Amino acid sequence: MHSGERKKRPREQSGFFHIILISNFQNLIFNDPLERYQFLRYVDKYVKKYGGKLYAFCLMNTHIHLFIRTDHLSEMMQCILHDYSLWYNKRHGQKGSILRKPFTSYPKFSQQSLLDTVLYIIRNPYVDGLCSHPRHYFWSSYAFYFDDKPRLSEYVTVDPSIIRNAFSSRAELYRVAAINPKQEERRAYEQFLEQTNRTHLTDDQVLRHAKSLAGNLDLYKLPQKNLNQLIIRLRKHPGASIRQISSVLHVSQYYVRCTLDSPAS
Repeated sequence: MHSGERKKRPREQSGFFHIILISNFQNLIFNDPLERYQFLRYVDKYVKKYGGKLYAFCLMNTHIHLFIRTDHLSEMMQCILHDYSLWYNKRHGQKGSILRKPFTSYPKFSQQSLLDTVLYIIRNPYVDGLCSHPRHYFWSSYAFYFDDKPRLSEYVTVDPSIIRNAFSSRAELYRVAAINPKQEERRAYEQFLEQTNRTHLTDDQVLRHAKSLAGNLDLYKLPQKNLNQLIIRLRKHPGASIRQISSVLHVSQYYVRCTLDSPAS
């Protein structure tokens, strides 16, 4: 194995997983409600077949979020994707994969991470500006947590325990679900600028500042040009140390120094 290559870690198969499915070429996954209903039927069928539980879902236009507890992750997902693709292609008289392979899965462990994941999933259309509150988005699991007869319940079963253990009422969930993390992060940063003297920054403050400057971009997948610009901005304002910049951006201190010493800085 070359020095620059990383050995691919085997996918974990047992536990709680945030699963993300993305359409090929960012095309629309679903053309009409029937296709969404059918996808949920397959999710329900195979989650139950493999003894798992579904805690949250959100069907977006170009991607899908699922939060599932299972001991057979790959086998279960292979069945869901195979059956749905077969049904979809037969309906449209076509061949090929609808969804990008392989699927993405993130294992979750702590109780807080379980709750955060459910909230992230049901907030997804709200954060993206598709609705005025998460409860108004029809194709998510929001209604399963406190409604007596949830919409979509004839197609899929959702375990409400994570949300019900965290919130005592429908009203409490409504208030918390209305928090937009992106807006809260920006408010926190603006407050930070007003209050701090910028001479003794914590690593957490530098990280929040870096995320604010990066906007919607992933800090750890920035193109080199954006990464270099971010390093320069963090150093000049609010005056982060080389160690802090290296730490929050996951680059070496040597790389940070070289970037700051370049003529462009």
